[in-house]
Amino acid sequence: MRILAPLSLALVLSACAGGPPTMDIAAAVQSLDAGREAAHKGDHPAAIDHYSAALKVNPEMAEAYYERGVSNVRLRLSPPPDKDSRPYEDRALSDFSAAVRFNPAYGDAFFNRAMILSSRAMYKPAAEDLLNAIRFKPHDAEPHFLLGRLYETKFEDSMAAALEHYEKYVDLGGPDAETREKVRVWKQLKLAAAQPQAPAPAAKAPTPDDEKKAQELHEEFKRLFSGGRKVEALQAVDTLLSKHGHTQYVQQRARELNALRNALKK
Repeated sequence: MRILAPLSLALVLSACAGGPPTMDIAAAVQSLDAGREAAHKGDHPAAIDHYSAALKVNPEMAEAYYERGVSNVRLRLSPPPDKDSRPYEDRALSDFSAAVRFNPAYGDAFFNRAMILSSRAMYKPAAEDLLNAIRFKPHDAEPHFLLGRLYETKFEDSMAAALEHYEKYVDLGGPDAETREKVRVWKQLKLAAAQPQAPAPAAKAPTPDDEKKAQELHEEFKRLFSGGRKVEALQAVDTLLSKHGHTQYVQQRARELNALRNALKK
């Protein structure tokens, strides 16, 4: 979970011009800081009480919604013995949504809401939130990594989009070794794809079964490639081009597949 540094009172006062009276804003900031201090000590129930007090004074305080959402997630992960954990997640989702409603550029709130949505298999809105996290925090590598994972594992035919985000993750200093290796091969692929490649000629009229087998072998290749099994991936793409090159499925992807084969051979 991302936790923002406390804002100075002067910044809050200037940002909230036209909002609640100055004394109310000061009280809200005091409660916000008290909540952060309690959260830092691990007392998240007390932190939530402080954030709620801040919101009673200033119901549009995005930071208080965000921080309360973080504490609710902490309680979701380690709930009190006599409490059901699920409501904490529901409250966190509501708080992160309120944070982005009152601050539409709140990258960390978008990121954390995406984590909850993804855990609920709501992959499309999770991806949209990660794109917003990237938009508002362009130098943060982690949203690129997680969005790449979503594209790779949860969206059909989105491996290229996944690799583009993995590449940005690596360019921003992302340390994951497996991802860095994928990006290295991906960059070789893009260089090879820049060279003209002639599509495989159709040797015979493909049957529906031929088309199905070509698609299945392509899916197998993607699994091997994603898993770093480059030798087996090369064998799969060689078979796809040599035995199924007459299918429309392969011909439509001939340039990409030839470039992949060349990159893997190198």
